[in-house]
Amino acid sequence: MIYELDEMVLLVNGSTLVFLFLINSVQGINSTASSTGIRTTTTSLFIQFTDRRNEHYNVGGSVNMTCTNRTWSQILYTVWKLNISGIQCTIGAIGHMFENTCMDGKVLLSTSNGVSYLHIPLFKDTDEGIYKCETLSRGKSYKANINVSAIVSPQISTRLDYRDGRREAVCSAAGGRPAASVSWGDTWNSSETQTSTQNNGGSFTVESRFILPDSVSADNLTCVLTHPSWREARTATLQISYHREPTTVFSLKYIAFSVCSVILLCGFLTGCFIVRTSVRRWSNKIRRPKSHVYR
Repeated sequence: MIYELDEMVLLVNGSTLVFLFLINSVQGINSTASSTGIRTTTTSLFIQFTDRRNEHYNVGGSVNMTCTNRTWSQILYTVWKLNISGIQCTIGAIGHMFENTCMDGKVLLSTSNGVSYLHIPLFKDTDEGIYKCETLSRGKSYKANINVSAIVSPQISTRLDYRDGRREAVCSAAGGRPAASVSWGDTWNSSETQTSTQNNGGSFTVESRFILPDSVSADNLTCVLTHPSWREARTATLQISYHREPTTVFSLKYIAFSVCSVILLCGFLTGCFIVRTSVRRWSNKIRRPKSHVYR
């Protein structure tokens, strides 16, 4: 197994002990003499490079992550430290000796020309986290802190809304990770507004809106969307068959329907009252007995 200390890496494989001292703080001194005195310069025995970057990968695909493009022949050791959802594990190699405490399918491999890479056979949401790698070659060391996050394709939708009696074109990209970019092919110099809302789980919903001029038809109106999960930009045509009715028109129809309903109801009740009254009168007239006159 591999134990990493501040100034050395210890590999225990059976009875074999290999010590690789990483003396990053030790410095050599070069002195040169001149007519004006002695000039002293210092140089490090190890030149260290540290890199910080963000990387995004598609959920469901395989991932190959490289710490550096140096080959195996140049590298003395490679170590990956993973912090995923608070769980830490290590994958490392010294020469032909390996150590893997992750035990979740991730392995350390190399290409045909000797470039080392971390292989994830099936990338999932749960693989998001901080990936730290370190390599040591002859005279140089390299470290990288990589923030790894998942890419999720957004759901695209378009619609035509009505606000204050005016048509408003809406293009939405919901549930994307990271947030998608949404724009319109042409807005006819109308003001365009865009909002981005973070959802539960870290996804984003992006909406782009603009007021459609009265003189412009909503037919074949398209918006343009880009996202890291797509190789090319996508377009979506405005769907006007599902648009909501203007509030003013809806209110007028509702009022007209209500008035007509009340009138019909009143007419029906009035008719029932008239019929009932007429039936009652005829019934009383038929039942009334004839009067006889006695002389």
